[in-house]
Amino acid sequence: MTVHDPQEIVERPGSGFSEAEIATIDAARDILRRHARSTAALQSWTMLTDYLALNAVRERVEVFRVLLLDRKNKLIRDRVMTRGSIDHVPVYVSEVLRSALVLDASAIIMCHNHPSGDPHPSQADIDLTRKIVEACKVMEIVIHDHIIVGFGREKNAFSMRAAGMMGD
Repeated sequence: MTVHDPQEIVERPGSGFSEAEIATIDAARDILRRHARSTAALQSWTMLTDYLALNAVRERVEVFRVLLLDRKNKLIRDRVMTRGSIDHVPVYVSEVLRSALVLDASAIIMCHNHPSGDPHPSQADIDLTRKIVEACKVMEIVIHDHIIVGFGREKNAFSMRAAGMMGD
């Protein structure tokens, strides 16, 4: 079975999700994805974190994604950059930049999940974020935030921008 198989999540001890809840999560994710493409991604913190959480809730490994935005902060593309392990995801600054440049994105929101449930950044998360911010400055690409999503039974999201950890 794959990570995206609802039955695996239902059967996983401690998941706490019923089959109906998994179907609801899938439907909500699809609705939010369509809505995010038609409106500014930064319209509200709640909308943004709900969108990110619904895309990460079923992941059992760390997944790093970027939301590539146009000048009006509308979503051009939500791109999964890389998948890692239970507590690490390898990210290449050059690949983040390449994704933005190819799609002519003027801004980026970075996101990754912590399957452990604790959304607080590691020192490696902070260092990576600062490297990407510096590289994007040279190319005049705005980094709005790096959001880390963690889960218990409830969604938790940590904004590195709000915590002053972006290094800009």
